[in-house]
Amino acid sequence: MVIINRSNTYAVEQEAFPRDKYNIVYWLVILVGFGVLLPWNMFITIAPEYYVNYWFKPDGVETWYSKEFMGSLTIASQLPNASINVFNLFLIIAGPLIYRVFAPVCFNIVNLTIILILVIVLEPTEDSMSWFFWVTLGMATSINFSNGLYENSVYGVFADFPHTYIGALLIGNNICGLLITVVKIGVTYFLNDEPKLVAIVYFGISLVILLVCAIALFFITKQDFYHYHHQKGMEIREKAETDRPSPSILWTTFTNCYGQLFNVWFCFAVTLTIFPVMMTVTTRGDSGFLNKIMSENDEIYTLLTSFLVFNLFAAIGSIVASKIHWPTPRYLKFAIILRALFIPFFFFCNYRVQTRAYPVFFESTDIFVIGGIAMSFSHGYLSALAMGYTPNVVPSHYSRFAAQLSVCTLMVGLLTGGLWAVVIEHFVDKPSIL
Repeated sequence: MVIINRSNTYAVEQEAFPRDKYNIVYWLVILVGFGVLLPWNMFITIAPEYYVNYWFKPDGVETWYSKEFMGSLTIASQLPNASINVFNLFLIIAGPLIYRVFAPVCFNIVNLTIILILVIVLEPTEDSMSWFFWVTLGMATSINFSNGLYENSVYGVFADFPHTYIGALLIGNNICGLLITVVKIGVTYFLNDEPKLVAIVYFGISLVILLVCAIALFFITKQDFYHYHHQKGMEIREKAETDRPSPSILWTTFTNCYGQLFNVWFCFAVTLTIFPVMMTVTTRGDSGFLNKIMSENDEIYTLLTSFLVFNLFAAIGSIVASKIHWPTPRYLKFAIILRALFIPFFFFCNYRVQTRAYPVFFESTDIFVIGGIAMSFSHGYLSALAMGYTPNVVPSHYSRFAAQLSVCTLMVGLLTGGLWAVVIEHFVDKPSIL
């Protein structure tokens, strides 16, 4: 007899408890986590060099397309992502969640192949700039719509597992961002002034990573450890009569974990307000030790001070969160709310310095990077705690729904942050620029 150690849970008869030998499933879940935000990491990392500078800045001249692309990409990515996450909460009535994990991965492999073909075939011209802008946003919408289904479903699947497996998804998510950044730095360094070739190599490697996710998912479903926890979760929900979710069940789940859902939403909203939109257009200062030793190549500078700093320290933060669980669920909100102070900090760095109507208080590159490290580490650490706490503060027969609600609020947080970033972007500019 196995009893789940949560209030108001249901006991389920079980046979021998299978072990995750050599942590095979755990490591495979980390690989699956690579695909959670791969499309978002992929686009935002390549966008400044390939799309903004190569496609939408002919001869280095600013255009409407180059100015609006990053903000538009954020909305085109996060709006469909958030929408499908809400829809998928009710779609799970139709069948096992694992099908909604496999299908989007396969769909996005096809999407990424199409993008790679477009990169290989097309050359930027002023006549094609308009339609390429909208086609790219359309592809981003399609990929993120599919990926939203993947994200929501994969967290629901592993909510039946010990809480460390939700943490493994987050670790994989952050390591993927780090891997994508390292790849981008490498190809940019060795293929300098070849943005098209950089994009081909970059999207090609991203396609390989997505294929690895699909293979990892296949092997997970062949493990006894997976089948044990999947079956146990189904039996608990059947016994509690929550195997077929309804609005009332989702509302009950929400009322049990709304505090942690707020933590998830606000943490990601603050982060996406800052990264990538604000950080990637913050130019180097005239002072600071890092400014003296940093590459004069602007692309390398942005990759190191924005993308590498964020993805490296967010990954470290999520790994630390798998070992240290503080603050407790009750007090986590105070640490997360304090992170809002990062928004005015980055606002008064060298953010949009050429068009801003407000003074700059933090000109040093060192201060900007230190702030980036603190923001990134706190995001990785606190978001991992919030995501891990959410399915564990509810009765076990609601844990899957709580996990899916947490991903839904994560996506709404990303969308909120993207909208805040666009508002701040227009607010900072001089009136004549608006």
